[in-house]
Amino acid sequence: MIAPAPRSRTSRRLVALATLVSLTPLAIGPAAFAQAVAAPEAPAAQAPAAVETKTIAVAALTNYNQLIKEITFLGGLGGNPNAGDWVEGMIAFFTGGRGLEGLDKDRPIGVVVQTDGAGFAPIGCLPIADLTPVLELAENFALEPIDNGDGVYELELPEQTIYFQQVGEWTFVSNTPEALAQAPADPAKDLQKLVEKYDLGVTLYSQNLPAMYRQIALEQLRQGMEEGLVQQENETEEEFQARRALAETQIAQISDLIDGLNVVTIGWSIDAEKKHTFIDAELTALEGTDLALAMTTYENATSGVTGFHRPQAAASFLTSGVTPPELLEKQKAQNEAAIEMVRSQIDKALQEQIEEGKIPDDPDVQEAIKGATSDLVDVYADMIRNGRVEVGGSLDLAGEGFDAIAAGYVPDPTKVEAAFKKLAEAAAKEPKFPGVEWGYATHAGVTLHGMTVPVPEEAGQAREALGESVRLIMGVGGERVYFAMGPRGEESLKKAIDESAAKAGQPISPPGELIVSVGQILTAAEKVAPPNAAPMIGMILSGMEDVPAGADRLIVTSEPIDGGLRVRYLLEEGVLKAIGQAAATAAAMQQQGGAPGGF
Repeated sequence: MIAPAPRSRTSRRLVALATLVSLTPLAIGPAAFAQAVAAPEAPAAQAPAAVETKTIAVAALTNYNQLIKEITFLGGLGGNPNAGDWVEGMIAFFTGGRGLEGLDKDRPIGVVVQTDGAGFAPIGCLPIADLTPVLELAENFALEPIDNGDGVYELELPEQTIYFQQVGEWTFVSNTPEALAQAPADPAKDLQKLVEKYDLGVTLYSQNLPAMYRQIALEQLRQGMEEGLVQQENETEEEFQARRALAETQIAQISDLIDGLNVVTIGWSIDAEKKHTFIDAELTALEGTDLALAMTTYENATSGVTGFHRPQAAASFLTSGVTPPELLEKQKAQNEAAIEMVRSQIDKALQEQIEEGKIPDDPDVQEAIKGATSDLVDVYADMIRNGRVEVGGSLDLAGEGFDAIAAGYVPDPTKVEAAFKKLAEAAAKEPKFPGVEWGYATHAGVTLHGMTVPVPEEAGQAREALGESVRLIMGVGGERVYFAMGPRGEESLKKAIDESAAKAGQPISPPGELIVSVGQILTAAEKVAPPNAAPMIGMILSGMEDVPAGADRLIVTSEPIDGGLRVRYLLEEGVLKAIGQAAATAAAMQQQGGAPGGF
């Protein structure tokens, strides 16, 4: 039986996740499992019931030949096109020139983790159909496998003993001979399912996790919550109990999440042809659960701010979704508690700022700031209760100047406008406040307010990057608020509003996306970097010179899949080359006495 994982003092949610992950490698070969498998044969009438085993997880690594190709590709991006040959040379060296004899280099390698309800048994699955060369290779390393009969061999290593057995086209490896008896008849199906999509993948079948371990995870979560729930200084008993009640509600939701989670797959793929790599996280939920309902949030997504998402900009994002009304109703109590807690904490923080003299001792200013924050909390509350998310924005650093634009859905945007007017009223008492041009223009039904803020000379590099002044714009129209900044901000804002209107109501795919152009950001950074950092940035950019335009991005996407959701982190060729060049440059500088100071 597995001992509970040590208590964690980190985030309560991380405690639960860490507990679940930690269950896999622990307590292999429990006594109950071994006894059930190895018990002497008894008369039929007295035979114990067969122990049912279930697969908890499957991990798969692509075949050896494909792996060498991927290593060669990645090595080439880092300036070492012979990386694959180097790996094969090292294998030959350590095996006395025999290489990996016996290994089928066109089939995947994997691990299957099974449970009998009490513990866990990992079984390695090697594509080896003939043990003879493997046994001979072991002898070269002064290792003497012991033949235990029935094709099972025992091998004592410095830290542990392993057992292996060749069955058909596979050789199975585990740390107990009993586990070998439970090896899958043909692991190829499960392994192939993973390596068809990924070079390295792991699938967790959450529903096969014994209930006792789910309970352990929740207990660890509660313990972590109790350790973190300490009444803070100056926190009233009422505030403390409200925070405790919210934490309890969150734990209940996490419990529902654990119960509703069906299959989790994490996979890493390297594509030499497309010259990119990506990591996927796929989650599916049991039908009829709250988690399954939550995963429908991003189905059939549309957006009224698609024009603000510019994939070729330095950074850009877009997300849109609607929480199902049934789920909103179930979450109503927690949402209201969260809203009240935010309101209480902000009010308390403002009062502390006033008492510490950080807010002017002027009743009008204090009242204006309190009113503005109250309006913004109301906006937050309306958005939580509404359950609709629709946000887009981007930062463009190409060419001369820059611009940043953003827009989002708000049930009542006049509250945002009112909040900013109150803040401007408070700021107007400062002699240097530049003032706001309220309603200076309209565009496509959007009222624009503007302000030009001087950048002081002492700002140094910031002044060099931003210019002598920065233009800020806020727009209000319909059910959305709009923001823009920079010398090109207004032009880009109007263009984005028009493009968004033209595509309003059209499906968007994926419904969640974040894109960062590494080349554009590094080019802009080089212009304002201090002298000790600019050379390294320049070297990284020089390593990206042959990358096609637009192939230097980090892309994070979130989209629905059958019964669940997938999040993908993709790195294009330019990013991989930038990483390789940065590593090579840092290594070279270290050999020469260290990287330039300040970088």
